[in-house]
Amino acid sequence: MMFRLCVSFAVFCVLCCKISVLSYPQGAPVRTESCINLQPIHMDPLTNQQVPNQQGTTRPYRILVSQQQYQTCTSNQQCGLQPLQVSIQGQGGLFRGFIVQARTPNGGSRSWGQFIPLQTGDSKVIQCQNGLTLTHTANNDKNIVRFAWIPEPGMREQVQFVATVVQNLRTIYPGVYSAQLRPVGVPVMPTTKLAPPTTMSSATREPPTTTVFNNAPFKTAGIISFVTSVIAILL
Repeated sequence: MMFRLCVSFAVFCVLCCKISVLSYPQGAPVRTESCINLQPIHMDPLTNQQVPNQQGTTRPYRILVSQQQYQTCTSNQQCGLQPLQVSIQGQGGLFRGFIVQARTPNGGSRSWGQFIPLQTGDSKVIQCQNGLTLTHTANNDKNIVRFAWIPEPGMREQVQFVATVVQNLRTIYPGVYSAQLRPVGVPVMPTTKLAPPTTMSSATREPPTTTVFNNAPFKTAGIISFVTSVIAILL
């Protein structure tokens, strides 16, 4: 009797290990289901068939951003000066995995900008066919994941973060959205020809038009230094 119990327990442990491996504990794979549809892929070790994802009825998770705007930029170095701090948090519930992208609110599938993990061992960046994407590196229980995001050079689109959060092997929560981020500091394009001088008096002359940029520093100076170092290495 004791021998049968030991054998049953050993089989159970093997199956659990197989499930853990086949459910991509080190992050979402670079496949259409994950990159475009933001859907995790979990396989049944007995049938080798994909386990259908069951969506939760409520969303005990949220995405918070440090501010609801981003500074436009023209180079990678300039873009890294004012990163946004973002976090995926559980509201009373833990989660084991996630995949998140920055997309336009009109429903486009392209992922915009660059992601920089801020917690060692919790997340990693993968190159999907539709843009850079952030996903988990381990399927341990988590309550919060923090990362930084910077726009692309020349980017002018309004975006928001959209994620699918994996609670366990069979329960997922897709469609977790952040607030929308709008671009600020869009420069006025110079004209190719200068208008001839006029004879208007100083009393009637209109003041020149200026472009105002939001150059407020990011709250966390350490993040700016870290991001700048990463971009310098890439360059």
